Amino acid sequence: MPTTIDAQLCGEKIRWVASSMHDSVEFCTRARAAADDLGPDAIMTLATLFHSEHNPPDDLADQFPGLGDWIAARQFAIFEMFYCFRDAALPVLRHVACGEYDWTQGNAIEVLCRLASEGVERDQIIAEVRRELPNLRYKALIYAFRPLLKQAENDLALAAVLLEFQDMDEYQQTIEELKDSQ
Repeated sequence: MPTTIDAQLCGEKIRWVASSMHDSVEFCTRARAAADDLGPDAIMTLATLFHSEHNPPDDLADQFPGLGDWIAARQFAIFEMFYCFRDAALPVLRHVACGEYDWTQGNAIEVLCRLASEGVERDQIIAEVRRELPNLRYKALIYAFRPLLKQAENDLALAAVLLEFQDMDEYQQTIEELKDSQ
């Protein structure tokens, strides 16, 4: 049975990664380092921290002034660590992506699609996302596909994954909305 990693330690790592949110290279570097430091035994603990620490520490308040900015940065940090854990994070990613609506649902779908684009259970993940798309709330689709479309501009493998959803009305409506809002 895997050990549980201390929530306080996980919280510190999340904070460290989230604090670099405005620098995408540093953010990814920190997420990789945090995932390596914590190891996959931290996945379940990290999953319990999606909605913790709503407000930034005082020294980061100027960087995250808006309502929800800090908790969103923390959630992005957790999911970027899940991306770094790769296959080990698939059960929790699938649970969140296919579970009850929450802000984190879009994050989970994004990471699943990124992993699929790199060959991690590609066909199975695409089939699962296709099955879930008609049942997902519009906001979850926006949260998932906004960053994926941007990333796909420079990633042919990710663009190929997104093409797998092209025939679906829910995907097409989301893409049109995202184009209209630019």
